[in-house]
Amino acid sequence: MKKVLVLTVISLITILMLVYALWDVDFHDLGRLLSGGDYRVVFPILLLLVMFYWIKAVRWCLILRPIGQYTCSEVTPSMVIGFAGNNVLPAHLGELIRIVVFSRKYSQPISSVATTLLVERILDMAAILAWYAIGMVALGKPPESLEIGAGIIMFLTVCFFLTIAVILYKPNLVHKLGNRLGALLPDSAATKLSDILHNVILAFSSLRSPQLAIKMVVWSLVEWGVAAVMIWLSLVAYGAQVAPVITLILMAVLAFAAAVPNAPGYIGAMQAAYVFTLRPFGISEEIAFAASVLFLVCQWLPVTLAGAYFFIVGGLHVDEVRREVELVEEEGNQ
Repeated sequence: MKKVLVLTVISLITILMLVYALWDVDFHDLGRLLSGGDYRVVFPILLLLVMFYWIKAVRWCLILRPIGQYTCSEVTPSMVIGFAGNNVLPAHLGELIRIVVFSRKYSQPISSVATTLLVERILDMAAILAWYAIGMVALGKPPESLEIGAGIIMFLTVCFFLTIAVILYKPNLVHKLGNRLGALLPDSAATKLSDILHNVILAFSSLRSPQLAIKMVVWSLVEWGVAAVMIWLSLVAYGAQVAPVITLILMAVLAFAAAVPNAPGYIGAMQAAYVFTLRPFGISEEIAFAASVLFLVCQWLPVTLAGAYFFIVGGLHVDEVRREVELVEEEGNQ
């Protein structure tokens, strides 16, 4: 029943986002754009995509330091399988697949691997927000339709970094607050909360090393800088004259859109984010939608194929992985 409800909500959100993205689109102009795009940009986009995932693998190796020393060649298969899973399954289920595959291969606790992904998401968000802030400052006064969103994002940014600072530098306070909250919960829930906090603090321990933290932050900024260039190229393919700073803002909106419950491959969310962000800057809905389709295809197809390759070569079986993912979901719901 719960899965049916989740799929229903995701389907509704996806439909609403696609309706929003297509509401003012002239389908004749859209077809003309798609058939006449400058697809020479596909090759550099694919090269940048490889760079993007290589940087992500390097950074994950750094994040994994508290639980083990791993190389890029060791972490890449499970990482790519996970992102391929996000491309074909709803609700970010690829993240659970990534955790299960890596934990199984290297005999690491599920909870420990899961917390490294939490740190990864936090670094991603920090880098995206940093690029967003740079874009907003360079832009000056944003369009009126983006002003409220900009204020909310800036507020959330401050809250975000304050929370991270508390976890990093006041772990005892985090434990104390966790214990107080745990006293109000049933014993099983209190134990689970305590384990989660312990693993979160352990995962964040790598960030207490200034040298390691700087490396992670730099890699994160470079990673999302590469993503911004890919977004810019997707617009260039259809003749859009877009200032680079606008792609930084679009990248942040894409990240927030992808964070909500989504259809496989972020279909709908990606199109809505492109149209919502670019329309105030004078980019037509047709160009925005066409660019979103190109960006979607350029990341969906190669990542999904690569994930399928690593899945097969790794001797994995769909039924076995599915059962393990379901067990992790059940444990998380208890």
